[in-house]
Amino acid sequence: MTYAVSLLFLLMFIDHPLFLAGALAVQAVTIAALGRWAKWNEAMGFALPMSTLILLINPLLVRSGETVLWSGPTIPLLGPLFITMEAVAYGAAMALKLLNVLSLFFIYSGMLSPDDLLHLFSRVAFRSTMVISLATRLFPTMRRRLEQIRQIQEMRGVRFDEGTIGERVGKYAGLVEALLLASLEDSWETAEAMEARAFGVGPRTSHRRKRWRRRDSLCMGGAILSLAAAVAGAWEGMLLYAYYPALAPLHGDVKTLTALASILAGLLVPVILHWGCRKWTFIRSAI
Repeated sequence: MTYAVSLLFLLMFIDHPLFLAGALAVQAVTIAALGRWAKWNEAMGFALPMSTLILLINPLLVRSGETVLWSGPTIPLLGPLFITMEAVAYGAAMALKLLNVLSLFFIYSGMLSPDDLLHLFSRVAFRSTMVISLATRLFPTMRRRLEQIRQIQEMRGVRFDEGTIGERVGKYAGLVEALLLASLEDSWETAEAMEARAFGVGPRTSHRRKRWRRRDSLCMGGAILSLAAAVAGAWEGMLLYAYYPALAPLHGDVKTLTALASILAGLLVPVILHWGCRKWTFIRSAI
């Protein structure tokens, strides 16, 4: 969780193109280490159209920048239409940031289970954490259930890509109705399971405990290293990249590259530990 929160903080406050590209590469390596590459590609299939939309809209609406790439006609209420290199670069950076944030939430769902989140915050706000845990499970479960219902309907002869618009809307409305009924049944079963376990009757008990190990300290140290390098770099102005009125040099100086390398190196610590524990099993028992 510390890793995810640190990376989210960095993505929110650093707009340097090299960092955004490096962070996406680090997350791709992390996803490959988690063994979720195929699912990530599927998720990015939904994110790419949104990023492309940002990349296209920003140059058309933003009128800042000194390097004009294209000049068009004058549009009523909007004035002269032109596209600048700076607006294109900023739109590309924002699209890349969106891919980074969506990838981060994908990694978070694969690294930290709702049960671990509930166990972590149960002593502080148990009921609120329970609600968050159930909500975290809701969307993936509904997505799988919707796909199952769709496959069952297609086996019964329903063709969702055929018919008029009204007929298609009716077919998809049937999907939503079946999904709602299935969700209500799941919620009823969850409530029965909680009641059978005497939820809310007395003090909460736990049948397992998570120990703090040295590899946890190393992972947290990597996150702290990334945050410290980012704060130092921002304080010295090394990570502040200017898109307007003209693009700043992309490569920067040696200090900027050192700060970026330190941030990415800290983010790679959990991946390196994961790879080492899989390759050499004695590392897992040692740390």
